[in-house]
Amino acid sequence: MNIAITGKLGSGKSTIAKIMSETLGYEIYNTGKIQRRTAEEMGISTLELNKRMLTDASLDYIIDEAVAKLSAERDNIIFDSRMAWYFAKNSYRIFLTVDPDVAAQRVFTMNRGKSEKYSSVEEAKRQLIERSEVERKRFRDIYGVDYFDLGNYDLIYDTTYTTPEEAAAAIIDAFNKHLLSLSGGDNTLKTTE
Repeated sequence: MNIAITGKLGSGKSTIAKIMSETLGYEIYNTGKIQRRTAEEMGISTLELNKRMLTDASLDYIIDEAVAKLSAERDNIIFDSRMAWYFAKNSYRIFLTVDPDVAAQRVFTMNRGKSEKYSSVEEAKRQLIERSEVERKRFRDIYGVDYFDLGNYDLIYDTTYTTPEEAAAAIIDAFNKHLLSLSGGDNTLKTTE
């Protein structure tokens, strides 16, 4: 089974996915890195790239088709992607939420390259909110779905007051319980040691 992890900007998706990957031995497929690299190559911010993608969905189609293809061919992949919950086959779907002020503080202190730089926490918060709205509109327009609809997910987890390690452990525990329920009690669960 694969894991599809998405959520609000600044919720810790990539950090938590990395910890889960190390614990479970799963490979990570991160679409955010693809978008940041593309924005840097174009000499624009990730927000500007998202705005351009409102009228040109070609990058979305490439990313989402790759997720669908890879997930159909293999298991044991963590898809760190806004739309993987929709495209990744045979996946446990996770949505991470976070308080907007905490998210802004997190991304302001992170080094995410030239495409994602902020002059203040307030600017980070403003851009995160704007980028989130642009992405939400884009996915509704392209695919007719709302990735903020929490009914799309197997697990919703708030990372506001937890460390990435605590969040990863709790998510792995929930994932193991899900696997156990599918297996009818088979004890072949992934360990968190």
